[in-house]
Amino acid sequence: MRQPPRQHPVFAIPDFRNLGVMLRILLSLNLLLLCSAVFLPDGDTLTGRILSRASWVEPSLLLSLGLLGLLSPWLGRQRRGNWLVVALCMLCVLVQDRLLNALELPRLERPLLAGLLAILLLHYFSLRQRALSPALGEARLAALQARIRPHFLFNSLNAAIALIRSRPEKAEMVLENLADLFRAQMADPGHTSSLEREIELAKMYLAIESERLGQRLNVVWDIQAALDASLPPLLLQPLVENAVHHGVERCGKGGEIRIRAQLKSGQLLLSVSNPLAGQGEPHRGNRMALDNLRERLELFYDAEASLQVAAADGQYHTLIRLPYRPLSRQQQSALLH
Repeated sequence: MRQPPRQHPVFAIPDFRNLGVMLRILLSLNLLLLCSAVFLPDGDTLTGRILSRASWVEPSLLLSLGLLGLLSPWLGRQRRGNWLVVALCMLCVLVQDRLLNALELPRLERPLLAGLLAILLLHYFSLRQRALSPALGEARLAALQARIRPHFLFNSLNAAIALIRSRPEKAEMVLENLADLFRAQMADPGHTSSLEREIELAKMYLAIESERLGQRLNVVWDIQAALDASLPPLLLQPLVENAVHHGVERCGKGGEIRIRAQLKSGQLLLSVSNPLAGQGEPHRGNRMALDNLRERLELFYDAEASLQVAAADGQYHTLIRLPYRPLSRQQQSALLH
């Protein structure tokens, strides 16, 4: 029997655990509070009006954010999750009024105002998500096109051709790794990857390049993080490719690439270090690739992730910070298939 299509909320429910979402809610509501104190005088001083409004806005606001963050995964699965969000915000204001003014009759204008503001914020986040969806698709496509570089394909095929007669098993390995890399790049970009898979793809790429660069390429791995950490697809391999193409390959004697992953305060830290080729600014292609990755992180994680670069002591360091989230069972199943 065919099941009826699942009904989705009228407004998309954001992840209330996301730092960017919380900051936008806090800033927008506090800005509204400030505007009401400035443009709606009630005989008191400006400071008094601000303190008076903040005394009943801030406690219920923080309580609502705490509960929404705690219940965010559950709310996202509910058919009427948006109205549950509105009801929860109204309930927090009502509970606060009862605790602070237990002897007075309930005032309905404040819970109703909280419900109206919740609807407006949900509408804003829904519009923002719709606006970012095309940009996310374009960013993924741009990242895909940037990663499939003609010079890498050309060099890999040349390396395989050179090995066919002398070491056919190595030539087969190069072609298999190349096929796996392109298969990963052409996969559904909506699927979440894992740290284990990202390391595997990076090692495939390095195995290909080691056949071409030989002893000029040295790699040191330092993995101290859970391998089940969820990541956007193909996040590590472009960093490693930049380190090879803009670092080791441009150094006459080659160099060493250090790849590190660790967990710190609930964050996953990924770092790649490579030797600087000469003096001056990094190569323009390197900056374009890093800007691409920075945009993808912003679209996936909002303000919770960052990409930082630094040049020091003849080394170029790239550091990615993002929240550690283990793969769910559904994501693990999708990754296996």
